[in-house]
Order: sequence, then C-alpha cells, then structure tokens
Amino acid sequence: MKSNSCTYKELNQKSDLELFHLIKERNKGALETIFNRYYESLCRFGIAYENDLDVVEEKVSDVFIQLWNAHERIHEIKKPKPYLYVVVKNKLMEPVSYQKLKQSLNQGLEDEYSASPCIEQEIIDQEQREMYVRKIQEILDRIPKKSRQIFEMSRLDELKYKEISEILGVSIKTVESHMAIALKTIRNMVVKNRQI
Repeated sequence: MKSNSCTYKELNQKSDLELFHLIKERNKGALETIFNRYYESLCRFGIAYENDLDVVEEKVSDVFIQLWNAHERIHEIKKPKPYLYVVVKNKLMEPVSYQKLKQSLNQGLEDEYSASPCIEQEIIDQEQREMYVRKIQEILDRIPKKSRQIFEMSRLDELKYKEISEILGVSIKTVESHMAIALKTIRNMVVKNRQI
C-alpha cells in the first residue's frame, strides 16, 4: 500500500515500468506522471498520422484512459514507451481517420476543380492524379507489411532508426534490414513501371 502514497517527486523518479506497475495497483499519481511524461511527445508523434490536433489530443488522451481501464493486463507490457507509441499510432490509423482523410482529399480536389476554368483539363488532371495515387499505392502494397511500417515511420514520420527500434522493440539491424527490403521493392517496381 505504501506505493500508492508516493509523492509526485518520488513518482517522477520512477521508471516507466515501475509506474506501469503502480497503475496496475490503481495509483492515479502514477498515471498522471506517465501522462505528463509522454503526452506532448505522443501528440507530436500523432500529428504524422492526423493533421487535426484536436483529434490527435483526443486519441492520445483515450490511450491513457485505456491504460487505466486495462490495469489488469498492464503486467504484460514490458516496454512502456514503445507500447504507448504503437497504441497511439493504432488509434490514429483506425478506419474513422482514413474516412476523414478521404473526405478531406475529396473536398480539396473539389475546391481545386471549381477554380479550374477548363473542364477538359480538369478531367486530365484528375485522371493523372488518380493514376499517380494508384501507382504509389500499388508500390506500397508490394512492400512486406513489417518493412512497409518501418519505411513509413522512417520516411513519413521522419523517425530515426534508433527511435523506430525503440518504439517497435526490435534491433537497429532489423530496422535497417526492413528498410533495405522496402527500398529494393520500390526500386524494382519503379524499374518495372518504366519498362511498361
């Protein structure tokens, strides 16, 4: 019971894993300490997946609520920091976010077309954009799932290999290997598309 009466100074000195164990024991101060420790960085990370800061903040807050509510399973988490990042990413990648992104893109295209004077040019531009998006999607779909995740974290989220290895709980060599696979796949697809 003594662990539930830790001061904020004592809690701030504890490791993430120790704080997770205290959350399992229903220590609200431990949850608040983890929240204060990671909230801002998780929001910055989340912006890579969702441009609307309000949505990101809501999803990050949901992660901490989920952590509190799932206190019985918290002992299964061995690496708290990567766990938090992965859960935030998963929350932001839920289908609702994709639907919102699609609506946003469609609205942007509609706005662009309404300002365009020539209907023929609008059709050509739209077809070129759709073809370009299809080719990029086709290339990304060819990359093995884990390699694609690491590629996106590196190239889209601009995370360093060391950060990716910490978040995913893999070695830097594994990250490098997956990046090599992704880049080789992309290179092969680009060469193939040029030959067609």
